[in-house]
Amino acid sequence: MNLEKQLDSVLQEIMTRWGIPGLGVGIVEDGEIVYARGFGVQSLETGVPVTPDSFFCVASITKCFVATAVMQLVEQGRLHLDVPLVQYLPDFRLDDERCRQITLRQMLSHTSGMPDMEEDEYDDLVAHPEYDEGAPERYVRALTSRKMLAAPGERFAYSNIAYNVLGYLIAKISGQTFEDYLREHLLRPAGMPESTLFFPDVPRDRLAVPHLRIPEMVVNPVYPYHRADAPASFLHSTVLEMCQWAITCLDGGTHNGNRILTPASFEQMWTPVAEWGFPPLYEHCGLGWTLGHFDGVKTVSHGGMGFGWTDFLTLLPEKKRGMVILCNEESSARSRTIRAAIHAMLEKEPIVNSVSWMIPVCEALHKGGIRAAYACYEAIQDDPGYFFEADELITLVFQLMSVKKFDLAIEVLQLNLSVFPNHLDSYLFLAKNHLWLGEQRQAEAALHQALALDSQNTAAIALLEKVR
Repeated sequence: MNLEKQLDSVLQEIMTRWGIPGLGVGIVEDGEIVYARGFGVQSLETGVPVTPDSFFCVASITKCFVATAVMQLVEQGRLHLDVPLVQYLPDFRLDDERCRQITLRQMLSHTSGMPDMEEDEYDDLVAHPEYDEGAPERYVRALTSRKMLAAPGERFAYSNIAYNVLGYLIAKISGQTFEDYLREHLLRPAGMPESTLFFPDVPRDRLAVPHLRIPEMVVNPVYPYHRADAPASFLHSTVLEMCQWAITCLDGGTHNGNRILTPASFEQMWTPVAEWGFPPLYEHCGLGWTLGHFDGVKTVSHGGMGFGWTDFLTLLPEKKRGMVILCNEESSARSRTIRAAIHAMLEKEPIVNSVSWMIPVCEALHKGGIRAAYACYEAIQDDPGYFFEADELITLVFQLMSVKKFDLAIEVLQLNLSVFPNHLDSYLFLAKNHLWLGEQRQAEAALHQALALDSQNTAAIALLEKVR
């Protein structure tokens, strides 16, 4: 790869235009790290620079490691992908007898029919961390009131809960804690001795903390973590060590003579199971990985996003190349950094591309309130330097809700609906925010507007039943 300086320049400009605090990027090729850079700072409060050795939470990229650990136990004959989970965890229960049919293959591919946590519920979980070894078991035993979303194997439905149950299963089958098993059998053999799934072990002086736009960019007032949610969300690693993981995967599960998995198991994980439907990178879901194509080249990836982080890992197996992006803020700037890095891997010119309208709207909101935000939209609506999509302001709403700024979230949603009047998710989030404020009548009105757009929307129907 000979575009390092150009990629440096593009990434720095993306950082500046999107207002990103810190970013780490690494690229590997033919078993070597060919690019590793840190940009910006680990924290706006400390100003410590990001380096390739800075620790980031890799969020849902953690699921790739969980899937690999499950496949190790499958290779050893201690687990079987198509055996029902209850044969290994007899006490596992959801509020639906169909849960007894759920298999590990379905859990790994998000086709189990298991539910996921609501946004506010997830925020509450990680804002009240538990560190003891009993946390995963308590989490799994508390699932008995959860409803299934669909029959096992019926359709794709992303579930963090399923992966947390898989982490608990790994511990039960191995006789070790989940964290110890992955450290001994995956992380160290893959050249990742400092990476950890147990947050207390992360060196604080090298930690890139998450940031939120609320609407000013600030350090998340809560450092998100919960031991029971570690399998879905909380591996902490560095650009350099994530590059070692990419090298291990591209080499069919071998790192410096240490084999963690056979190439056949990687091939099985990288075979489509369910349609995801969001090209180019999210065409299908395999076992713990997302599968797609970029400019005609096969991609094997996983991303992570939430609580003030955005991360992405992409492998190009046919070219023996891979890249990782770790970022301590939450926005769709991730798509710009992904494209720039993949273009560099494909020896094409990386570009900065346009910026979300959310960025200037946030700045205006911070400086002058909601009226200034409306005026900002009017001023930039025809500017080709910005792109306008309905989900962009929803990212801001998530972050406002996480710090309980429900009134401001409602104002932002009303702005979004003034631009995108048929955006169903905006009405759903409007209802949720009104409910948090105890405004039942307004919540019900928002849900009726959502159902006018889609009378069969299951989320709106369920929420309306809750309101009533």
